Amino acid sequence: MKTALFSVVASTYLLASSPLTYASCSTTFTEKFAGVDRIVDSLRPDKPGQMRVFASDGSEFTAGQALWMKGQLRSVLQACVQGDESSAASSLHGVTDLLHTHHRAL
Repeated sequence: MKTALFSVVASTYLLASSPLTYASCSTTFTEKFAGVDRIVDSLRPDKPGQMRVFASDGSEFTAGQALWMKGQLRSVLQACVQGDESSAASSLHGVTDLLHTHHRAL
């Protein structure tokens, strides 16, 4: 019983904690990342060749673009964990550029 309770509590903690909590990137960078991550995370392609995927802000992307952005954000996290904020910023910049070109004003 105690083991089951412990695993539930541990799982909840891991799901609730941010991946950037232990990263070496600055607070300002982390806030920018969180904003971008919120939009990219809302993209849910059903299949890789899907023609249109919509973000929470109404922006429209292809499934390929959505998957690319998700991969770039994983690279950003990895660079932050390694303490390479310049590489993380470069990857994040590519994602933000794509988001801005597809942004729809609500």
